[in-house]
Amino acid sequence: MTRKFLRTAAACAAALICLTSCGETVSLMTPEESGPASDRSYTDETEVITTPAETETAEEVTEPVTEGFSVDVARPRGHKAAKKSIIKKFETVMQNPELPTGCEVTSLCQTLNYLGFDIDKVELADEFMPMDHEGSTTMDYAYIGDPKLQDGFGCFPPVLVQTADSYFESIDSPCYAEDMSGIELEKLFYQIEEGRPLITWVTIDLVELRPEHLWTTPDGDEMWFSGMQHCVTVYGYDLDKKIVYVADPLKGNVEYDLERFTNMFNMLGQKAVIICGDSETEGHYDPNKDYKKSKFLSRNAYEAKKAEEEEAAIKAAEEEAKRAEEEAKKAEEEAKRAEEEAKRAEEEAKKAEEEAARKAEEEARKAEEEARKAEEAAKTTTTTTTTTTTTTKATTTQATTTKAKTTSVKTTASKTTTTKATTTTAKTTTAKSVTTKAKTTTAKKVSTKAKTTSVKVNKTTTTTAKGGKK
Repeated sequence: MTRKFLRTAAACAAALICLTSCGETVSLMTPEESGPASDRSYTDETEVITTPAETETAEEVTEPVTEGFSVDVARPRGHKAAKKSIIKKFETVMQNPELPTGCEVTSLCQTLNYLGFDIDKVELADEFMPMDHEGSTTMDYAYIGDPKLQDGFGCFPPVLVQTADSYFESIDSPCYAEDMSGIELEKLFYQIEEGRPLITWVTIDLVELRPEHLWTTPDGDEMWFSGMQHCVTVYGYDLDKKIVYVADPLKGNVEYDLERFTNMFNMLGQKAVIICGDSETEGHYDPNKDYKKSKFLSRNAYEAKKAEEEEAAIKAAEEEAKRAEEEAKKAEEEAKRAEEEAKRAEEEAKKAEEEAARKAEEEARKAEEEARKAEEAAKTTTTTTTTTTTTTKATTTQATTTKAKTTSVKTTASKTTTTKATTTTAKTTTAKSVTTKAKTTTAKKVSTKAKTTSVKVNKTTTTTAKGGKK
């Protein structure tokens, strides 16, 4: 419906251009440009006549208006299906051994191969099919599990549509996949008549096994699943023989009973996908698809993203390690600087200590020198005092001796005079008395004089010592 609207809008735009174009005939799309006639529903050609604009300015050159490649897959009203239709030379691609549970992507691969696209089933699965290995979503958004393993689950039409679309994008093809789910099988036979194989969901060997497993995602979405679920490609039918021609990835090209196949098709929910266009369809990839693209990635895209994240993590770790190393280096430099500052402070403290010790030693030496000088001065004073005392003593002794001698002389003279006088005028007893008295008197005088002299000397010594200390 969206594509029809776009075609109508494009035609209206072309009609508007006719009013101002330069008188050229513009062809929107011809049957030859739309691809093989067996796959298309176009039968006519649209032309637009343009007239020159009434203006003095340069002529405007209009480019051909074309719309993206599109196929009207709706069955015409009143269409009566042919009794028999077979797409010839359709070859089955076997899913084993590479994809034991990859029937869906294998059915898509064999359909693409028939349409002329050179793609391998494993490459198609690894590069383009969204996968969920944890079961966090439903089969409408990703293949649940791993198609390379025996315990893989599967996927539904929206996943194959996105897988095909991703592949067409990679080769810049205008082709696209169309979800045809919800349409009766006999009505879908019209697609086979138009040369478009049907990718359908049934059961393995058409075993009647209804979906018995309820799948509930962490987000609360529910999905029923059958353990015998299978995907095949229908490339023909014969209503008279009541058979369908099927490319079964587990068996090859086989014929199945039409009624039984229809029952299993209905049991699985009438799920089907077709491919519009083929390898010869001209044009470019159209990113404006009217389906909701899944957020899940293919195996290779997931691994690439994981590798990118790991690389980013490694790079971040390396940057963190580099930053830590730089910080450690900076801390080391700061520690070294602090150590140098501490060493410098220690050296300064040592110098200050040495300077203080030197000054203290110098002051001690000066004090010692002053003490020595004072001691020498004191010794000099003591020597002077001693000398003075000795001299005084000697003088006193000499004076005393002299005086004694004088006294003695006098005494002798006295004695002589007395003796003579006594001899002359007195008796011997009187002379002795006089002599004794004279001796006693003389001795007392000498002694008293000597004491007086000694006291004067001592006073003189004391005064001299005091003067020396000053």
